[in-house]
Amino acid sequence: MKTRLTDLLGIRHPVLSAGMARVSQADLVVAVSNAGGMGCLGGVSFLPEALRAEIRDIKARTSNPFAVNLLLPEVLTSDDDASWAPVSELWERLSPDDRTKLKGVEALLTKGAVQGQVDVVLDEAPPVVILTFATPREFIDQCHTRGILVGALCGSIGRARTAVENGADFIIGQGTEGGGHTGHVGTMALIPGLVDAVDVPVAAAGGISDGRGFAAALALGAEAVWVGTRFIASDEAYGHESFKRRVVEGQSKDTVLTKSYTGKPLRALRNEWTSRWEELSGEIANFPAQYAVAGTLVETGYQDGDLATGMMPAGQGIQTVTEILPAAKIVENMVTEAENILHRLNQRA
Repeated sequence: MKTRLTDLLGIRHPVLSAGMARVSQADLVVAVSNAGGMGCLGGVSFLPEALRAEIRDIKARTSNPFAVNLLLPEVLTSDDDASWAPVSELWERLSPDDRTKLKGVEALLTKGAVQGQVDVVLDEAPPVVILTFATPREFIDQCHTRGILVGALCGSIGRARTAVENGADFIIGQGTEGGGHTGHVGTMALIPGLVDAVDVPVAAAGGISDGRGFAAALALGAEAVWVGTRFIASDEAYGHESFKRRVVEGQSKDTVLTKSYTGKPLRALRNEWTSRWEELSGEIANFPAQYAVAGTLVETGYQDGDLATGMMPAGQGIQTVTEILPAAKIVENMVTEAENILHRLNQRA
């Protein structure tokens, strides 16, 4: 199943695991890359030196291509004290124990930490970087100088065009079905539009969790799939067993777009916390300050299996996820099913 993206990235299968913050750590990245896909580290979860250690751990365990996902909107890269003051104030209100529990989001709430992540990535030079929210030309140029390919996660044609203008080597188009931070256009409508709008390869994301979605994405013109929710229910994913079981047992209707955890639209499993904020939307702080408002709840889903109030990002493809499997088996199943579907359809033609 060769495509422009398998050739560009140097991978065997056009299956990319999403750079899910917290969920996608070294174990999952290594497992997907060693299975012939491309694993992606959720780099946003790590303070700079911890990010360096995680990248080096991945390099020590696989010689195959992998990616690091970064969030680089100006609100996170700014060194303006005034813009950081509200975030810092909320962070300081948290108890020392709460701040310890929130190590996974500390980089997003600490002035200078994201710039530190940038410096580490440029220094360590992973094969691929995936950018979310923003695609600064200067950073992309710096990546290219070091031989790093750059992909951009986009939920609209306009953002994709900007990313390509700024030098992105490929686009990941994520429909609103996807888990985590996402937009409002469905995958079925978004992907053909992106394929027509840009001249670089496009990967499809949002609601794709088995070989049927994989085959459909290829039919829409995508040249790879970016898969998140399916890999939550993997042996190697970081996360409490209760969170993984909730994904396995969930249905599409159980997810909701909410700003209640981060201040940006995020598709997660509906629970008491998300329901409470549906009536208080006007009181939600901007990104990233809402992380500090939600406090430890942005970690209790992952760490403690808190199904009532903890943040548990998941996409609408959840209903086809029926068991927890090794990540390599997930890659194998998706590829085999997609190949069988395409072969069967080709025979009918």
